[in-house]
Amino acid sequence: MMAVAAAWCYNFKKVAPASHRFVKLSKQTQNNFYRESIVNNKLPGSPRRMVVNIAVLVCALTLAATSSAAPESAPESTPESTPESPRYDVLNLPAIPSTLAAQSLIYSISKFGDRYFATGQHGHILYSDDGGESWQQAEVPVRSSILDIDFPSPELGWAVGHEGVILHSMDGGKTWVKQFDGLRYGEEGLAHYEALAAANPDNEMYPLLVEEMRFAISQGADKPLFRVAFPTVDHGYAVGAYGMALETVDAGQTWTPVLEKVDNDGFYHIFDVAPLPEQGKFFASGEAGLLLEGDISQNIARRVRTVPWDGSFFTIVDAADGGLVMGGLRGNMFRTVDVGATWTTVKKPMTSAIVDSTRLADGRLIAVGIGGEVLISTDNGASFTPVPVAGAGQLYTTSGRVYAVSEGPEGTLLLGGPAGIHKVKLP
Repeated sequence: MMAVAAAWCYNFKKVAPASHRFVKLSKQTQNNFYRESIVNNKLPGSPRRMVVNIAVLVCALTLAATSSAAPESAPESTPESTPESPRYDVLNLPAIPSTLAAQSLIYSISKFGDRYFATGQHGHILYSDDGGESWQQAEVPVRSSILDIDFPSPELGWAVGHEGVILHSMDGGKTWVKQFDGLRYGEEGLAHYEALAAANPDNEMYPLLVEEMRFAISQGADKPLFRVAFPTVDHGYAVGAYGMALETVDAGQTWTPVLEKVDNDGFYHIFDVAPLPEQGKFFASGEAGLLLEGDISQNIARRVRTVPWDGSFFTIVDAADGGLVMGGLRGNMFRTVDVGATWTTVKKPMTSAIVDSTRLADGRLIAVGIGGEVLISTDNGASFTPVPVAGAGQLYTTSGRVYAVSEGPEGTLLLGGPAGIHKVKLP
């Protein structure tokens, strides 16, 4: 109940007028918000009418109740905020080494070359060189939750997460440095768009983006980046909540906001990306039915307006036949074989929200529901059936949640969720 109420309060910040956007939650509550919202089949979407004064009162009462409850246990090394010491800040404190990191909350699992990676809460980045049998914790300079990772080469990698953080590794993921964060997003974004507005006085978009960056500064580093993708070792993108979109062309030495190049005037969240058959093009899926077709050569992402549903799409995967399959809230899944011109509803059993998907080496597709369902497709995503994964019913906490899936070695899957990483055998 409290998680749902807290999620609603955070949602208020999105839909209320700017002058009333002052309700701020703790970093821990923000970290929990997105996954908790998926469980309850709701995420912030298009603006709607609200009675502001009543909304503020409800949020204030909820937060007061939260603050009066018993606090969660914190790591022993977490400093207390005093007049003589700086406040606790996940962006300025390194991840704490933990022998239980692989058994704690995991948000993503992926494989690059022969090495597997998993990302999670408290700055956890883990890697495995034995097919997921054992995991080592990387040295990470922040305690932000890490949500995604990409390696365009065996040594060079990037990771993104909460507080708008972008990390970089030059040794195959063993150690990381911070390249960027949400504080810089607002400050550098403001300077960037003020310069563009001054140079292009007839462009009506730049003044709006100036105001967006001023608002970002007022909110602090409160927005997560959900995905990072590097087509080359120098050129990469990072996308996330409230339409955040950043680009680098110098391997992350500089990150530049590119909101004006993305057809997302509603500032909807962007959750996932997948390559299209044509070289240099991709789809990006998001909330409120958002689907973008990106073209790297033209450096632009246009809205695809044929999507048959206006709910949130958390995952998108490319099939072996060139088709693409999207999954999201309420277990909805749709498929296109003509780059979004037409769509068909995927045949599948009723499930919870579809939050991750992957294509296996043999071409089969796997999709997972946040409630613990594992689905498989042998027809390029036209239909999915449940997978009787050995031991799946005993792998997780009583909530049974799954957040991430990756193909493991020798016919296995690596599943991630609240209880960490587990390897299961495919039938």
